[in-house]
Amino acid sequence: MRSFYLLPSVVRSAIITPTFPIAAVSCASTTSSATRGYRLFATSHSPTSLGQLRKPQAISYEYALRLLNTLQSNRAIRSSVAQSPGDKNHNAIPEMLEWLRRAGYKPEDLAKAGLRFIHVAGSSGKGSVCVMVENMLLQYQQRNTKVGIPVGKIGLYTSPHLVTVRERVRINGSPISQDDFTRYFWELWTRFEHASATTKEGNALIGLTGNNAEARPGYFRFLTLLALHIFMQQGVRVAVIECGIGGEHDSTNILPPEAVAVSAITKLEIDHIGMLGETIEDIAWHKAGIIKPRVPSFTTSQQPVASAVLRSRAAEKGSDITFVPRLPAIHANNIELGLLGDFQKDNASLAVAITTSYLHQMGVTEGIPRLQEIANRDLKLPNEYIRGLENVCWPGRCQIVKEGNIQWYIDGAHTHEGMQAVATWFRSKMDEAFLQSNPPTAVMLIFNQDDRDGRPLLRSLLTDLKEKQGPVTYTRTFDHAAFCPNIPFASSQSESVRDLSAQRELMEMYQSSGSTSSCQLYGSVQDAVRFARRISDGEHQRVLVLVTGSLYLAGALLQNLSEQSTAKRVCGTSINRH
Repeated sequence: MRSFYLLPSVVRSAIITPTFPIAAVSCASTTSSATRGYRLFATSHSPTSLGQLRKPQAISYEYALRLLNTLQSNRAIRSSVAQSPGDKNHNAIPEMLEWLRRAGYKPEDLAKAGLRFIHVAGSSGKGSVCVMVENMLLQYQQRNTKVGIPVGKIGLYTSPHLVTVRERVRINGSPISQDDFTRYFWELWTRFEHASATTKEGNALIGLTGNNAEARPGYFRFLTLLALHIFMQQGVRVAVIECGIGGEHDSTNILPPEAVAVSAITKLEIDHIGMLGETIEDIAWHKAGIIKPRVPSFTTSQQPVASAVLRSRAAEKGSDITFVPRLPAIHANNIELGLLGDFQKDNASLAVAITTSYLHQMGVTEGIPRLQEIANRDLKLPNEYIRGLENVCWPGRCQIVKEGNIQWYIDGAHTHEGMQAVATWFRSKMDEAFLQSNPPTAVMLIFNQDDRDGRPLLRSLLTDLKEKQGPVTYTRTFDHAAFCPNIPFASSQSESVRDLSAQRELMEMYQSSGSTSSCQLYGSVQDAVRFARRISDGEHQRVLVLVTGSLYLAGALLQNLSEQSTAKRVCGTSINRH
Protein backbone atom coordinates (compact mmCIF):
# COMPACT_ATOMS: atom_id res chain seq x y z
CA MET A 1 0.00 0.00 0.00
CA ARG A 2 1.42 3.41 -0.92
CA SER A 3 0.66 6.75 0.69
CA PHE A 4 1.29 10.23 -0.60
CA TYR A 5 0.44 13.87 -0.04
CA LEU A 6 -2.29 15.56 -1.97
CA LEU A 7 -0.79 18.34 -4.07
CA PRO A 8 -2.62 21.14 -5.86
CA SER A 9 -1.56 19.64 -9.16
CA VAL A 10 -2.97 16.54 -10.85
CA VAL A 11 -2.48 13.41 -8.72
CA ARG A 12 -2.69 9.71 -9.34
CA SER A 13 -6.03 7.91 -9.16
CA ALA A 14 -7.08 7.26 -5.58
CA ILE A 15 -9.83 5.57 -3.61
CA ILE A 16 -11.07 7.51 -0.59
CA THR A 17 -11.69 5.31 2.44
CA PRO A 18 -12.48 6.22 6.04
CA THR A 19 -9.73 6.14 8.62
CA PHE A 20 -9.57 3.21 11.01
CA PRO A 21 -6.95 2.25 13.61
CA ILE A 22 -3.93 1.32 11.55
CA ALA A 23 -0.99 3.45 10.43
CA ALA A 24 -2.15 7.01 9.90
CA VAL A 25 -1.24 9.02 6.80
CA SER A 26 -0.39 12.68 7.01
CA CYS A 27 -1.85 15.19 4.60
CA ALA A 28 -0.24 18.36 3.38
CA SER A 29 -1.73 21.68 4.31
CA THR A 30 -3.08 21.94 0.79
CA THR A 31 -5.41 18.95 1.36
CA SER A 32 -9.01 19.65 0.42
CA SER A 33 -11.36 19.93 3.41
CA ALA A 34 -13.58 17.37 1.71
CA THR A 35 -10.87 14.74 2.07
CA ARG A 36 -9.53 15.48 5.56
CA GLY A 37 -9.69 12.49 7.89
CA TYR A 38 -9.61 9.94 5.05
CA ARG A 39 -6.70 7.90 3.81
CA LEU A 40 -5.92 7.65 0.13
CA PHE A 41 -4.93 4.34 -1.45
CA ALA A 42 -2.89 4.56 -4.63
CA THR A 43 -4.18 2.53 -7.55
CA SER A 44 -2.92 1.87 -11.02
CA HIS A 45 -5.85 3.52 -12.77
CA SER A 46 -5.54 6.53 -15.01
CA PRO A 47 -4.88 9.93 -13.40
CA THR A 48 -7.72 11.92 -11.95
CA SER A 49 -7.89 15.54 -10.95
CA LEU A 50 -8.16 16.83 -7.42
CA GLY A 51 -11.51 18.30 -8.30
CA GLN A 52 -12.92 14.82 -8.83
CA LEU A 53 -12.08 13.97 -5.22
CA ARG A 54 -13.69 16.96 -3.56
CA LYS A 55 -17.03 15.30 -2.91
CA PRO A 56 -16.44 12.01 -1.03
CA GLN A 57 -19.57 10.34 -2.38
CA ALA A 58 -18.00 6.91 -1.88
CA ILE A 59 -18.21 7.25 1.90
CA SER A 60 -21.83 8.32 2.20
CA TYR A 61 -24.38 6.29 4.13
CA GLU A 62 -26.56 5.94 1.05
CA TYR A 63 -23.67 4.59 -1.02
CA ALA A 64 -22.81 2.13 1.77
CA LEU A 65 -26.38 0.81 1.60
CA ARG A 66 -26.17 0.43 -2.16
CA LEU A 67 -22.97 -1.57 -1.85
CA LEU A 68 -24.42 -3.68 0.96
CA ASN A 69 -27.37 -4.61 -1.24
CA THR A 70 -25.01 -5.92 -3.94
CA LEU A 71 -23.89 -8.74 -1.64
CA GLN A 72 -25.36 -12.21 -2.05
CA SER A 73 -28.68 -12.37 -0.23
CA ASN A 74 -29.75 -14.97 2.32
CA ARG A 75 -32.52 -16.04 -0.05
CA ALA A 76 -29.99 -16.81 -2.79
CA ILE A 77 -27.82 -18.75 -0.35
CA ARG A 78 -30.79 -20.75 0.97
CA SER A 79 -31.83 -21.59 -2.58
CA SER A 80 -28.30 -22.68 -3.48
CA VAL A 81 -28.01 -24.94 -0.44
CA ALA A 82 -31.48 -26.43 -0.94
CA GLN A 83 -30.79 -27.26 -4.59
CA SER A 84 -27.30 -28.67 -4.04
CA PRO A 85 -27.01 -32.47 -4.22
CA GLY A 86 -24.23 -32.41 -1.62
CA ASP A 87 -23.96 -30.85 1.83
CA LYS A 88 -22.94 -27.26 1.34
CA ASN A 89 -23.36 -26.60 5.06
CA HIS A 90 -20.19 -28.40 6.11
CA ASN A 91 -17.91 -25.56 4.97
CA ALA A 92 -20.08 -22.78 6.43
CA ILE A 93 -18.15 -22.28 9.68
CA PRO A 94 -14.64 -22.64 8.17
CA GLU A 95 -15.63 -20.08 5.53
CA MET A 96 -17.00 -17.71 8.17
CA LEU A 97 -13.82 -18.05 10.22
CA GLU A 98 -11.80 -17.12 7.14
CA TRP A 99 -13.95 -14.03 6.64
CA LEU A 100 -13.45 -13.18 10.32
CA ARG A 101 -9.69 -13.42 9.80
CA ARG A 102 -9.91 -11.12 6.77
CA ALA A 103 -11.87 -8.69 8.93
CA GLY A 104 -8.82 -8.52 11.19
CA TYR A 105 -9.97 -10.76 14.03
CA LYS A 106 -9.51 -14.22 15.47
CA PRO A 107 -12.24 -15.91 17.54
CA GLU A 108 -10.15 -15.59 20.70
CA ASP A 109 -10.03 -11.81 20.20
CA LEU A 110 -13.72 -11.69 21.10
CA ALA A 111 -13.04 -13.24 24.50
CA LYS A 112 -9.85 -11.25 25.16
CA ALA A 113 -11.77 -8.01 24.74
CA GLY A 114 -13.92 -8.91 27.76
CA LEU A 115 -16.99 -9.18 25.53
CA ARG A 116 -19.54 -11.78 26.63
CA PHE A 117 -22.32 -13.18 24.46
CA ILE A 118 -25.83 -14.45 25.00
CA HIS A 119 -26.51 -16.64 21.96
CA VAL A 120 -30.13 -17.42 21.00
CA ALA A 121 -31.38 -19.90 18.39
CA GLY A 122 -34.84 -21.30 17.65
CA SER A 123 -37.62 -21.36 15.07
CA SER A 124 -39.90 -18.68 16.50
CA GLY A 125 -39.59 -16.15 19.28
CA LYS A 126 -35.81 -15.65 18.92
CA GLY A 127 -36.04 -11.92 18.41
CA SER A 128 -38.65 -11.49 21.13
CA VAL A 129 -36.50 -13.34 23.68
CA CYS A 130 -33.42 -11.35 22.65
CA VAL A 131 -35.10 -7.99 23.05
CA MET A 132 -36.66 -8.99 26.39
CA VAL A 133 -33.23 -9.97 27.71
CA GLU A 134 -31.76 -6.73 26.39
CA ASN A 135 -34.46 -4.64 28.05
CA MET A 136 -34.13 -6.36 31.41
CA LEU A 137 -30.36 -5.91 31.37
CA LEU A 138 -30.81 -2.24 30.52
CA GLN A 139 -32.60 -1.78 33.85
CA TYR A 140 -29.40 -2.85 35.63
CA GLN A 141 -27.01 -0.93 33.44
CA GLN A 142 -26.14 1.85 35.86
CA ARG A 143 -26.29 -0.26 38.99
CA ASN A 144 -23.02 -1.36 40.64
CA THR A 145 -22.76 -4.78 42.21
CA LYS A 146 -21.24 -5.66 45.54
CA VAL A 147 -17.93 -6.34 43.78
CA GLY A 148 -18.13 -3.06 41.90
CA ILE A 149 -18.78 -4.46 38.41
CA PRO A 150 -21.40 -2.57 36.37
CA VAL A 151 -23.44 -4.35 33.72
CA GLY A 152 -21.79 -2.10 31.16
CA LYS A 153 -22.65 -1.36 27.55
CA ILE A 154 -25.23 -3.71 26.01
CA GLY A 155 -25.30 -4.77 22.35
CA LEU A 156 -28.03 -6.52 20.37
CA TYR A 157 -27.80 -8.19 16.96
CA THR A 158 -31.00 -9.48 15.32
CA SER A 159 -32.43 -10.15 11.87
CA PRO A 160 -34.15 -9.39 9.64
CA HIS A 161 -34.73 -5.67 9.87
CA LEU A 162 -38.17 -4.22 9.16
CA VAL A 163 -37.47 -0.66 8.06
CA THR A 164 -33.76 0.17 8.33
CA VAL A 165 -30.75 -2.15 8.33
CA ARG A 166 -29.44 -0.24 11.36
CA GLU A 167 -32.16 -1.93 13.44
CA ARG A 168 -30.08 -5.10 13.35
CA VAL A 169 -27.32 -3.61 15.50
CA ARG A 170 -28.29 -1.83 18.69
CA ILE A 171 -26.21 -0.29 21.46
CA ASN A 172 -27.92 0.31 24.79
CA GLY A 173 -31.35 -0.17 23.25
CA SER A 174 -30.93 2.17 20.26
CA PRO A 175 -30.09 1.34 16.63
CA ILE A 176 -26.57 2.27 15.58
CA SER A 177 -26.52 5.81 14.17
CA GLN A 178 -26.12 6.54 10.47
CA ASP A 179 -22.71 8.11 11.07
CA ASP A 180 -21.43 5.15 13.09
CA PHE A 181 -22.89 2.62 10.65
CA THR A 182 -21.18 4.37 7.75
CA ARG A 183 -17.84 4.61 9.54
CA TYR A 184 -17.75 0.98 10.66
CA PHE A 185 -19.14 -0.26 7.35
CA TRP A 186 -16.28 1.33 5.45
CA GLU A 187 -13.70 0.13 7.94
CA LEU A 188 -14.83 -3.44 7.35
CA TRP A 189 -15.37 -3.04 3.61
CA THR A 190 -11.81 -1.78 3.07
CA ARG A 191 -10.33 -4.46 5.32
CA PHE A 192 -11.80 -7.11 3.03
CA GLU A 193 -10.45 -5.24 0.02
CA HIS A 194 -6.97 -5.07 1.53
CA ALA A 195 -7.04 -8.75 2.60
CA SER A 196 -8.09 -9.88 -0.88
CA ALA A 197 -5.28 -7.92 -2.49
CA THR A 198 -2.50 -9.01 -0.14
CA THR A 199 -3.29 -12.60 0.86
CA LYS A 200 -3.90 -15.74 -1.15
CA GLU A 201 -4.37 -18.28 1.61
CA GLY A 202 -8.00 -19.09 2.24
CA ASN A 203 -9.14 -17.98 -1.23
CA ALA A 204 -9.99 -21.52 -2.31
CA LEU A 205 -11.83 -22.16 0.96
CA ILE A 206 -14.22 -19.26 0.43
CA GLY A 207 -14.45 -19.76 -3.33
CA LEU A 208 -12.43 -16.75 -4.47
CA THR A 209 -10.55 -17.18 -7.72
CA GLY A 210 -9.38 -14.94 -10.52
CA ASN A 211 -11.58 -11.88 -10.91
CA ASN A 212 -13.51 -12.73 -7.75
CA ALA A 213 -10.47 -12.12 -5.55
CA GLU A 214 -11.91 -8.87 -4.18
CA ALA A 215 -15.28 -10.34 -3.23
CA ARG A 216 -16.88 -9.77 0.15
CA PRO A 217 -18.94 -12.22 2.20
CA GLY A 218 -22.68 -12.51 1.62
CA TYR A 219 -25.20 -10.07 3.05
CA PHE A 220 -25.88 -11.83 6.37
CA ARG A 221 -22.26 -12.81 6.91
CA PHE A 222 -21.11 -9.26 6.29
CA LEU A 223 -23.64 -7.83 8.74
CA THR A 224 -22.73 -10.43 11.36
CA LEU A 225 -19.06 -9.47 11.08
CA LEU A 226 -20.03 -5.79 11.08
CA ALA A 227 -21.99 -6.27 14.32
CA LEU A 228 -19.02 -7.99 15.99
CA HIS A 229 -16.71 -5.23 14.74
CA ILE A 230 -19.03 -2.54 16.12
CA PHE A 231 -19.35 -4.27 19.48
CA MET A 232 -15.57 -4.56 19.76
CA GLN A 233 -14.96 -0.95 18.77
CA GLN A 234 -17.73 0.39 21.00
CA GLY A 235 -16.55 -1.44 24.11
CA VAL A 236 -19.72 -3.48 24.51
CA ARG A 237 -19.63 -5.71 27.59
CA VAL A 238 -22.49 -8.10 26.73
CA ALA A 239 -24.00 -8.72 23.30
CA VAL A 240 -27.25 -10.60 22.75
CA ILE A 241 -26.92 -12.43 19.43
CA GLU A 242 -29.81 -13.92 17.45
CA CYS A 243 -28.99 -16.81 15.11
CA GLY A 244 -29.95 -16.43 11.49
CA ILE A 245 -30.95 -19.92 10.30
CA GLY A 246 -30.33 -23.10 12.26
CA GLY A 247 -27.39 -22.97 14.64
CA GLU A 248 -24.75 -25.61 13.92
CA HIS A 249 -23.72 -23.99 10.63
CA ASP A 250 -25.07 -20.49 11.24
CA SER A 251 -22.77 -17.53 10.63
CA THR A 252 -23.14 -16.42 14.26
CA ASN A 253 -21.79 -19.76 15.52
CA ILE A 254 -18.16 -18.67 15.41
CA LEU A 255 -18.30 -17.37 18.98
CA PRO A 256 -15.66 -19.11 21.13
CA PRO A 257 -17.02 -21.01 24.18
CA GLU A 258 -15.01 -18.86 26.58
CA ALA A 259 -16.84 -15.75 25.32
CA VAL A 260 -20.36 -17.20 25.55
CA ALA A 261 -22.17 -16.70 28.86
CA VAL A 262 -25.51 -18.33 27.96
CA SER A 263 -26.94 -20.35 25.06
CA ALA A 264 -30.70 -20.49 24.57
CA ILE A 265 -33.12 -22.18 22.18
CA THR A 266 -36.66 -20.90 21.68
CA LYS A 267 -39.67 -22.82 20.37
CA LEU A 268 -38.81 -25.34 17.64
CA GLU A 269 -40.97 -25.72 14.54
CA ILE A 270 -40.60 -27.10 11.03
CA ASP A 271 -38.96 -24.36 8.96
CA HIS A 272 -36.22 -23.95 6.32
CA ILE A 273 -36.44 -27.64 5.45
CA GLY A 274 -34.13 -27.20 2.47
CA MET A 275 -31.27 -26.32 4.83
CA LEU A 276 -32.23 -27.92 8.14
CA GLY A 277 -34.18 -31.06 7.27
CA GLU A 278 -37.80 -32.16 7.17
CA THR A 279 -38.36 -33.42 10.72
CA ILE A 280 -38.47 -31.72 14.10
CA GLU A 281 -35.55 -33.94 15.13
CA ASP A 282 -33.47 -32.53 12.27
CA ILE A 283 -34.41 -29.00 13.27
CA ALA A 284 -33.51 -29.65 16.92
CA TRP A 285 -30.11 -31.08 15.95
CA HIS A 286 -29.21 -27.95 14.01
CA LYS A 287 -30.49 -25.50 16.61
CA ALA A 288 -28.61 -27.30 19.39
CA GLY A 289 -25.39 -26.60 17.50
CA ILE A 290 -24.96 -23.36 19.45
CA ILE A 291 -24.63 -25.22 22.77
CA LYS A 292 -21.08 -24.82 24.10
CA PRO A 293 -19.07 -26.92 26.61
CA ARG A 294 -19.57 -25.83 30.21
CA VAL A 295 -21.85 -22.97 29.14
CA PRO A 296 -25.37 -22.85 30.71
CA SER A 297 -28.07 -23.66 28.14
CA PHE A 298 -31.79 -23.01 28.37
CA THR A 299 -34.84 -23.83 26.29
CA THR A 300 -38.59 -23.64 26.57
CA SER A 301 -41.09 -26.52 26.54
CA GLN A 302 -40.64 -28.54 23.35
CA GLN A 303 -42.16 -31.55 21.63
CA PRO A 304 -40.88 -34.75 23.33
CA VAL A 305 -38.83 -35.86 20.32
CA ALA A 306 -37.21 -32.43 20.06
CA SER A 307 -36.48 -32.41 23.79
CA ALA A 308 -34.71 -35.75 23.49
CA VAL A 309 -32.46 -34.45 20.72
CA LEU A 310 -31.61 -31.30 22.68
CA ARG A 311 -30.67 -33.33 25.76
CA SER A 312 -28.53 -35.67 23.68
CA ARG A 313 -26.72 -32.84 21.92
CA ALA A 314 -26.09 -31.00 25.20
CA ALA A 315 -24.56 -34.15 26.69
CA GLU A 316 -22.35 -34.59 23.61
CA LYS A 317 -21.09 -31.04 24.00
CA GLY A 318 -20.44 -31.27 27.73
CA SER A 319 -23.23 -28.96 28.81
CA ASP A 320 -26.44 -29.13 30.79
CA ILE A 321 -29.66 -27.84 29.29
CA THR A 322 -32.50 -26.53 31.44
CA PHE A 323 -36.10 -26.68 30.22
CA VAL A 324 -37.89 -23.56 31.44
CA PRO A 325 -41.67 -23.87 31.98
CA ARG A 326 -44.04 -20.92 31.87
CA LEU A 327 -43.19 -19.20 35.14
CA PRO A 328 -46.00 -18.69 37.70
CA ALA A 329 -45.04 -15.04 38.16
CA ILE A 330 -45.72 -14.48 34.45
CA HIS A 331 -48.56 -16.97 33.92
CA ALA A 332 -50.63 -15.34 36.71
CA ASN A 333 -50.98 -12.18 34.57
CA ASN A 334 -49.43 -10.06 37.32
CA ILE A 335 -47.13 -8.64 34.65
CA GLU A 336 -48.54 -6.87 31.61
CA LEU A 337 -46.04 -7.85 28.95
CA GLY A 338 -45.10 -5.21 26.44
CA LEU A 339 -45.25 -7.85 23.70
CA LEU A 340 -48.79 -9.05 23.00
CA GLY A 341 -49.89 -12.64 22.52
CA ASP A 342 -50.26 -15.48 25.02
CA PHE A 343 -47.21 -17.27 23.56
CA GLN A 344 -45.03 -14.36 24.66
CA LYS A 345 -45.39 -15.63 28.24
CA ASP A 346 -43.24 -18.62 27.30
CA ASN A 347 -40.70 -16.31 25.65
CA ALA A 348 -40.69 -14.05 28.72
CA SER A 349 -40.12 -17.04 31.01
CA LEU A 350 -37.12 -18.13 28.95
CA ALA A 351 -35.80 -14.55 28.92
CA VAL A 352 -36.03 -14.42 32.74
CA ALA A 353 -33.95 -17.60 33.06
CA ILE A 354 -31.32 -16.27 30.62
CA THR A 355 -31.08 -12.91 32.38
CA THR A 356 -30.84 -14.51 35.81
CA SER A 357 -28.04 -16.83 34.72
CA TYR A 358 -26.06 -14.03 33.12
CA LEU A 359 -26.40 -11.60 36.04
CA HIS A 360 -25.24 -14.20 38.53
CA GLN A 361 -22.21 -14.94 36.35
CA MET A 362 -21.36 -11.25 36.30
CA GLY A 363 -21.63 -10.98 40.08
CA VAL A 364 -24.91 -9.05 40.05
CA THR A 365 -26.69 -10.94 42.83
CA GLU A 366 -28.37 -8.37 45.05
CA GLY A 367 -32.14 -8.88 44.74
CA ILE A 368 -31.71 -11.44 41.95
CA PRO A 369 -33.43 -14.80 42.53
CA ARG A 370 -31.44 -17.98 42.14
CA LEU A 371 -32.22 -20.02 39.04
CA GLN A 372 -33.84 -22.79 41.08
CA GLU A 373 -36.18 -20.20 42.63
CA ILE A 374 -37.65 -18.58 39.52
CA ALA A 375 -40.36 -21.27 39.15
CA ASN A 376 -41.62 -20.81 42.72
CA ARG A 377 -45.29 -19.90 42.85
CA ASP A 378 -44.83 -17.23 45.50
CA LEU A 379 -41.81 -15.58 43.86
CA LYS A 380 -42.12 -11.92 42.93
CA LEU A 381 -39.75 -11.00 40.15
CA PRO A 382 -37.38 -8.06 40.72
CA ASN A 383 -38.80 -4.68 39.76
CA GLU A 384 -36.07 -4.37 37.11
CA TYR A 385 -37.33 -7.56 35.44
CA ILE A 386 -40.91 -6.35 35.56
CA ARG A 387 -40.05 -2.96 34.06
CA GLY A 388 -37.99 -4.62 31.35
CA LEU A 389 -40.79 -7.01 30.38
CA GLU A 390 -43.56 -4.43 30.53
CA ASN A 391 -41.77 -1.68 28.61
CA VAL A 392 -40.25 -3.85 25.89
CA CYS A 393 -41.20 -3.17 22.29
CA TRP A 394 -40.54 -5.32 19.22
CA PRO A 395 -42.25 -4.01 16.05
CA GLY A 396 -43.89 -6.46 13.68
CA ARG A 397 -44.74 -9.00 16.38
CA CYS A 398 -48.38 -8.87 17.52
CA GLN A 399 -48.19 -5.11 17.05
CA ILE A 400 -51.18 -2.80 16.93
CA VAL A 401 -50.99 0.60 15.23
CA LYS A 402 -53.89 3.03 15.02
CA GLU A 403 -54.06 5.30 12.00
CA GLY A 404 -57.22 7.35 11.60
CA ASN A 405 -60.13 4.94 11.21
CA ILE A 406 -57.84 1.94 10.72
CA GLN A 407 -56.40 -0.37 13.33
CA TRP A 408 -53.46 -2.30 11.90
CA TYR A 409 -52.69 -5.69 13.44
CA ILE A 410 -49.19 -6.64 12.33
CA ASP A 411 -47.34 -9.90 12.84
CA GLY A 412 -44.59 -11.43 10.74
CA ALA A 413 -45.52 -15.05 11.51
CA HIS A 414 -44.27 -17.44 8.84
CA THR A 415 -44.65 -20.93 10.36
CA HIS A 416 -47.73 -23.06 11.07
CA GLU A 417 -47.37 -22.66 14.83
CA GLY A 418 -46.80 -18.94 14.44
CA MET A 419 -49.90 -18.62 12.28
CA GLN A 420 -51.96 -20.46 14.90
CA ALA A 421 -50.74 -17.99 17.53
CA VAL A 422 -51.65 -15.07 15.27
CA ALA A 423 -55.13 -16.53 14.73
CA THR A 424 -55.67 -16.77 18.48
CA TRP A 425 -54.43 -13.22 19.04
CA PHE A 426 -56.38 -11.60 16.20
CA ARG A 427 -59.60 -13.47 16.95
CA SER A 428 -59.50 -12.17 20.54
CA LYS A 429 -58.96 -8.62 19.26
CA MET A 430 -61.81 -9.00 16.77
CA ASP A 431 -64.15 -10.14 19.54
CA GLU A 432 -63.15 -7.18 21.71
CA ALA A 433 -63.78 -4.76 18.84
CA PHE A 434 -67.18 -6.18 17.86
CA LEU A 435 -68.43 -6.10 21.44
CA GLN A 436 -67.81 -2.35 21.65
CA SER A 437 -70.43 0.31 21.01
CA ASN A 438 -68.79 1.26 17.69
CA PRO A 439 -68.01 -2.11 16.08
CA PRO A 440 -65.83 -2.32 12.96
CA THR A 441 -67.46 -1.66 9.62
CA ALA A 442 -64.98 -3.93 7.80
CA VAL A 443 -62.22 -6.44 8.46
CA MET A 444 -59.41 -6.87 5.93
CA LEU A 445 -56.50 -9.27 5.41
CA ILE A 446 -53.18 -8.40 3.74
CA PHE A 447 -51.12 -11.56 3.27
CA ASN A 448 -47.94 -12.67 1.57
CA GLN A 449 -45.29 -15.37 1.78
CA ASP A 450 -42.92 -15.88 -1.12
CA ASP A 451 -39.91 -17.61 0.49
CA ARG A 452 -41.87 -20.86 0.50
CA ASP A 453 -45.31 -22.12 -0.51
CA GLY A 454 -47.57 -19.83 1.51
CA ARG A 455 -50.82 -21.63 0.75
CA PRO A 456 -50.61 -24.05 3.71
CA LEU A 457 -49.94 -21.11 6.02
CA LEU A 458 -52.89 -19.18 4.65
CA ARG A 459 -55.12 -22.23 4.95
CA SER A 460 -54.00 -22.71 8.55
CA LEU A 461 -54.80 -19.08 9.38
CA LEU A 462 -58.28 -19.20 7.84
CA THR A 463 -59.13 -22.53 9.46
CA ASP A 464 -57.95 -21.48 12.91
CA LEU A 465 -59.81 -18.18 12.77
CA LYS A 466 -63.00 -19.94 11.73
CA GLU A 467 -62.78 -22.66 14.37
CA LYS A 468 -61.92 -20.42 17.31
CA GLN A 469 -64.76 -20.20 19.81
CA GLY A 470 -65.61 -16.83 21.32
CA PRO A 471 -68.39 -14.50 22.38
CA VAL A 472 -69.03 -13.37 18.79
CA THR A 473 -70.15 -15.53 15.84
CA TYR A 474 -69.07 -14.40 12.37
CA THR A 475 -70.65 -15.29 9.05
CA ARG A 476 -67.25 -14.51 7.51
CA THR A 477 -63.93 -13.47 8.98
CA PHE A 478 -62.77 -10.97 6.37
CA ASP A 479 -64.72 -8.58 4.17
CA HIS A 480 -61.69 -7.89 1.99
CA ALA A 481 -58.44 -9.71 1.25
CA ALA A 482 -55.37 -8.34 -0.53
CA PHE A 483 -52.35 -10.28 -1.79
CA CYS A 484 -49.16 -8.46 -2.74
CA PRO A 485 -45.37 -8.98 -2.81
CA ASN A 486 -43.18 -7.53 -0.06
CA ILE A 487 -42.38 -4.50 -2.21
CA PRO A 488 -43.06 -1.43 -0.05
CA PHE A 489 -43.91 1.17 -2.66
CA ALA A 490 -45.50 1.26 -6.10
CA SER A 491 -43.18 1.93 -9.01
CA SER A 492 -43.42 2.58 -12.71
CA GLN A 493 -43.13 -1.17 -13.29
CA SER A 494 -46.60 -2.42 -14.14
CA GLU A 495 -48.21 -5.44 -12.50
CA SER A 496 -48.24 -7.15 -15.88
CA VAL A 497 -44.43 -7.06 -15.91
CA ARG A 498 -43.88 -7.88 -12.22
CA ASP A 499 -44.07 -11.57 -11.32
CA LEU A 500 -47.15 -12.00 -9.11
CA SER A 501 -47.56 -15.72 -9.65
CA ALA A 502 -47.04 -16.59 -5.96
CA GLN A 503 -49.57 -13.97 -4.89
CA ARG A 504 -52.04 -15.14 -7.53
CA GLU A 505 -51.79 -18.70 -6.18
CA LEU A 506 -52.51 -17.41 -2.68
CA MET A 507 -55.54 -15.47 -3.92
CA GLU A 508 -56.88 -18.51 -5.81
CA MET A 509 -56.46 -20.69 -2.74
CA TYR A 510 -58.28 -18.07 -0.65
CA GLN A 511 -61.16 -17.99 -3.14
CA SER A 512 -61.37 -21.78 -3.24
CA SER A 513 -61.67 -21.89 0.57
CA GLY A 514 -65.28 -20.78 0.26
CA SER A 515 -64.75 -17.20 1.32
CA THR A 516 -67.32 -14.72 0.05
CA SER A 517 -65.16 -11.65 0.64
CA SER A 518 -63.69 -9.58 -2.15
CA CYS A 519 -60.14 -10.39 -3.26
CA GLN A 520 -57.59 -8.08 -4.80
CA LEU A 521 -54.14 -8.66 -6.27
CA TYR A 522 -51.71 -5.74 -5.89
CA GLY A 523 -48.20 -5.06 -7.13
CA SER A 524 -46.96 -3.46 -3.92
CA VAL A 525 -47.84 -3.09 -0.24
CA GLN A 526 -48.53 0.59 -0.87
CA ASP A 527 -51.34 -0.32 -3.28
CA ALA A 528 -52.93 -2.59 -0.67
CA VAL A 529 -52.58 0.12 1.99
CA ARG A 530 -54.26 2.65 -0.30
CA PHE A 531 -57.22 0.31 -0.69
CA ALA A 532 -57.50 -0.09 3.09
CA ARG A 533 -57.46 3.67 3.50
CA ARG A 534 -60.18 4.08 0.88
CA ILE A 535 -62.59 1.71 2.61
CA SER A 536 -61.91 3.46 5.92
CA ASP A 537 -62.56 6.91 4.49
CA GLY A 538 -65.73 8.03 6.20
CA GLU A 539 -66.92 9.62 9.41
CA HIS A 540 -68.28 6.42 10.96
CA GLN A 541 -65.92 3.91 9.40
CA ARG A 542 -63.77 1.62 11.50
CA VAL A 543 -61.57 -0.96 9.76
CA LEU A 544 -59.46 -3.74 11.27
CA VAL A 545 -56.59 -4.90 9.03
CA LEU A 546 -54.53 -8.02 9.74
CA VAL A 547 -51.12 -8.01 8.04
CA THR A 548 -49.26 -11.31 8.32
CA GLY A 549 -47.33 -14.07 6.57
CA SER A 550 -43.85 -12.56 6.47
CA LEU A 551 -41.62 -10.27 8.53
CA TYR A 552 -40.64 -8.58 5.27
CA LEU A 553 -44.31 -7.84 4.64
CA ALA A 554 -44.58 -6.39 8.14
CA GLY A 555 -41.56 -4.20 7.47
CA ALA A 556 -42.97 -2.99 4.16
CA LEU A 557 -46.23 -2.09 5.91
CA LEU A 558 -44.39 -0.13 8.61
CA GLN A 559 -42.53 1.81 5.94
CA ASN A 560 -45.87 2.85 4.49
CA LEU A 561 -47.19 3.90 7.86
CA SER A 562 -44.12 6.06 8.35
CA GLU A 563 -45.30 8.10 5.38
CA GLN A 564 -48.31 9.25 7.41
CA SER A 565 -47.62 11.71 10.23
CA THR A 566 -50.45 10.18 12.29
CA ALA A 567 -48.57 6.89 12.44
CA LYS A 568 -44.97 7.99 12.27
CA ARG A 569 -44.23 6.71 15.76
CA VAL A 570 -44.62 2.99 16.30
CA CYS A 571 -43.75 1.41 19.67
CA GLY A 572 -42.12 4.68 20.64
CA THR A 573 -39.52 4.41 17.88
CA SER A 574 -39.39 6.95 15.09
CA ILE A 575 -39.53 5.23 11.70
CA ASN A 576 -36.91 6.16 9.16
CA ARG A 577 -36.93 4.41 5.79
CA HIS A 578 -33.12 4.52 5.38
